[in-house]
Amino acid sequence: MRFRARQGVLPCLLLAASMGGQAGAQEEPLPASQTLAALQIRALLLDDVSNTPGAASVMTDTEIEFYRPLTLHDALDFTSGVRTIDDDALGRRGGIGVRGAPPRRSRKTLLLEDGTPISASNYLDPGAHYTPPIQRLERIEVLKGAGQIVHGPLNNHGIINFRNKRATPVPETTVELGAGNQNQFHRHLMHRRTEGDVGLVFAYTGMNSDGVFDTESHRYDDFYVSADWDVNERHNLGFALTHFRERSQGYDENNLTPEEFDEDPRGKRRFGPGRRDNNIAVDYWKLALSHDFLATDRLTISSKAFYKDLDRPRFQSVNPDDPQQDRVMEGRDRRYENFGGESRVAYSGIRTGAVDHTLEGGLRFERHDFEDRRPVGRPGERLDHNNRGRLRAVAGEDGYTRNGRLVTFKAEAYSGYMQNRMEVGDFVVTPGLRVETYRQERSTRFRPGSDEEGVTEREWNTLYLPGISLLYRGFDNLDVYAGVHRGYSPAPARADDFPLLPEKGINTQVGVRSKALRGVSYDVAAFYNRIEDTLIRDDVDQFGDALFVNEVDSDIYGVDLELRVDSASYTDSAYNVFGVLAWNYTNAEFRSGPLDGNRVPEIPRHAGSFTLGMDHLSGWEVSATVSHFGAFYSDIENTREIDQDSGRVPSRTLLSARASWHTQIGDTQTTFWVQGRNLTDKLYISDVQDGLRPGAERTYLAGFTTRF
Repeated sequence: MRFRARQGVLPCLLLAASMGGQAGAQEEPLPASQTLAALQIRALLLDDVSNTPGAASVMTDTEIEFYRPLTLHDALDFTSGVRTIDDDALGRRGGIGVRGAPPRRSRKTLLLEDGTPISASNYLDPGAHYTPPIQRLERIEVLKGAGQIVHGPLNNHGIINFRNKRATPVPETTVELGAGNQNQFHRHLMHRRTEGDVGLVFAYTGMNSDGVFDTESHRYDDFYVSADWDVNERHNLGFALTHFRERSQGYDENNLTPEEFDEDPRGKRRFGPGRRDNNIAVDYWKLALSHDFLATDRLTISSKAFYKDLDRPRFQSVNPDDPQQDRVMEGRDRRYENFGGESRVAYSGIRTGAVDHTLEGGLRFERHDFEDRRPVGRPGERLDHNNRGRLRAVAGEDGYTRNGRLVTFKAEAYSGYMQNRMEVGDFVVTPGLRVETYRQERSTRFRPGSDEEGVTEREWNTLYLPGISLLYRGFDNLDVYAGVHRGYSPAPARADDFPLLPEKGINTQVGVRSKALRGVSYDVAAFYNRIEDTLIRDDVDQFGDALFVNEVDSDIYGVDLELRVDSASYTDSAYNVFGVLAWNYTNAEFRSGPLDGNRVPEIPRHAGSFTLGMDHLSGWEVSATVSHFGAFYSDIENTREIDQDSGRVPSRTLLSARASWHTQIGDTQTTFWVQGRNLTDKLYISDVQDGLRPGAERTYLAGFTTRF
């Protein structure tokens, strides 16, 4: 297989005042398609990555089908500079980091789906409990060390956008079924079509699997529908609705001590029914509406509005290992609700002297609500998403005492940006400024009759984020890019020391990408980030939730490398042997205070993958991947010996492989496939937080995909 890249409602106020002409400017029309492509609000990157003034990677649907990654985390192994930490066997508790961003819960990486933020609450609690199933994606776009002007917050390190498949001109139905060990059962159904001027997509994806411990079982079901209406040549309206539902049993964040891990690294059943009854549920709803308007051949307006609702209750036993006591369960019953809108305006075709200008600006508003309910149950009572307990006091000789409390958070965020893409000869220079202002509010209420009084705290922050990028295209099939940008991450509002300062960074990079040599493509970039008031996980509370501090600065520097070589460019053979390397070196260290010289937790110095494969024009392909994740520290003190809550997590090198065969009968295309990960069944530690958690064991899956 030869890889080829494939080609509103509630609008915000439009940033139009800045779009006027400049003194002495001459207007020359550009093709409308070029103007629209530069502004597409659902995309992170242009289809032609060579026009991006920064390090960028794209995984197309063709590559997704070829590599057959079991989880989204597995798919991101093929992109340099992206690191993932699994908290569960299916990667549903998204742990994604770019370059120097700690991966856990994706707290410092801006995750988008068709341009809409998908984390729980980027301004209050930026954890990821939902990412779209990979089967319904047409592109995974990664922008590293750039994009801070247009996108925010969480824009210090990188931005990832998951783009859903669009409607097809003729009806197409996809059916995919797969099964494997670990009680895996995978199913996917998608129908795409165009009726008149309306494109429609309907999709369902589901997965069942055991977890990394013998108590765990996971299931999710995902439903998606979208419609795009080409009203006329100048207007397009879009609609998308998503519902994701997860029910996982036996899951908790009370992991194993080193002694327990040595005795039985996957065994929790021996602790009794307390561990087996622990559970987590996720119900995620997202509605997105968009409007693209080509006002003139030079003026484009693109708007989007969105609403998200995330219900995420988690329950676990307080004393799961003591058979002499009645089991008591408590919960973190969390509910997130946010909505927002954004409009962008682009005006092109302006010329001053030898310089062509494309002016772009935008405004964005978001409102976030987050409710953190901490219920408990009666002795012996099982809590889950249907029985969520109550706010009350529980006390016992075991030392467990808690007054039930309800903590609510609110945030409002306003942002605007302006940038000017200036083209002169082979140079493209883009200076710009983003301004963000947001308010965080935290209120705590206790159960009626409690001796403790409620309290409300508020904090405003305003940040100015300038930046400039450079792109040089004077060589054949070779681009040189560089940039300096300011970025930031809001502090989690649920930190004990509310309010913490936002994390601010100065991000620089220089790189080159090329296809000048036949059969060879590469992208290599060097980067340096200076992070002020670094947000770091200092400890965990008795329920396994992270506690944060940000009293120190840090320096991050490194190199990304992506390289692909194909033999078919040199031979007339039907066979193509290829190699793909995705590698990253990152050194992230604290540079102030008592932690000066310590490494930032969760960031290995080396991480990457190498894939070797072969494909044939008759329709089959096979490949194997060796992926490496270097050693990292789980605590800010850089403790070398692993204990219950800290320590140096050893490196790991894993092997995965896949094979597929395509056949076609009439209009029906069928692919039979098999894939496996951790084929050597290597036992490794995925992370240390409230104990040791092992990574997924050997996993294989086989099935078929039919399109008609």
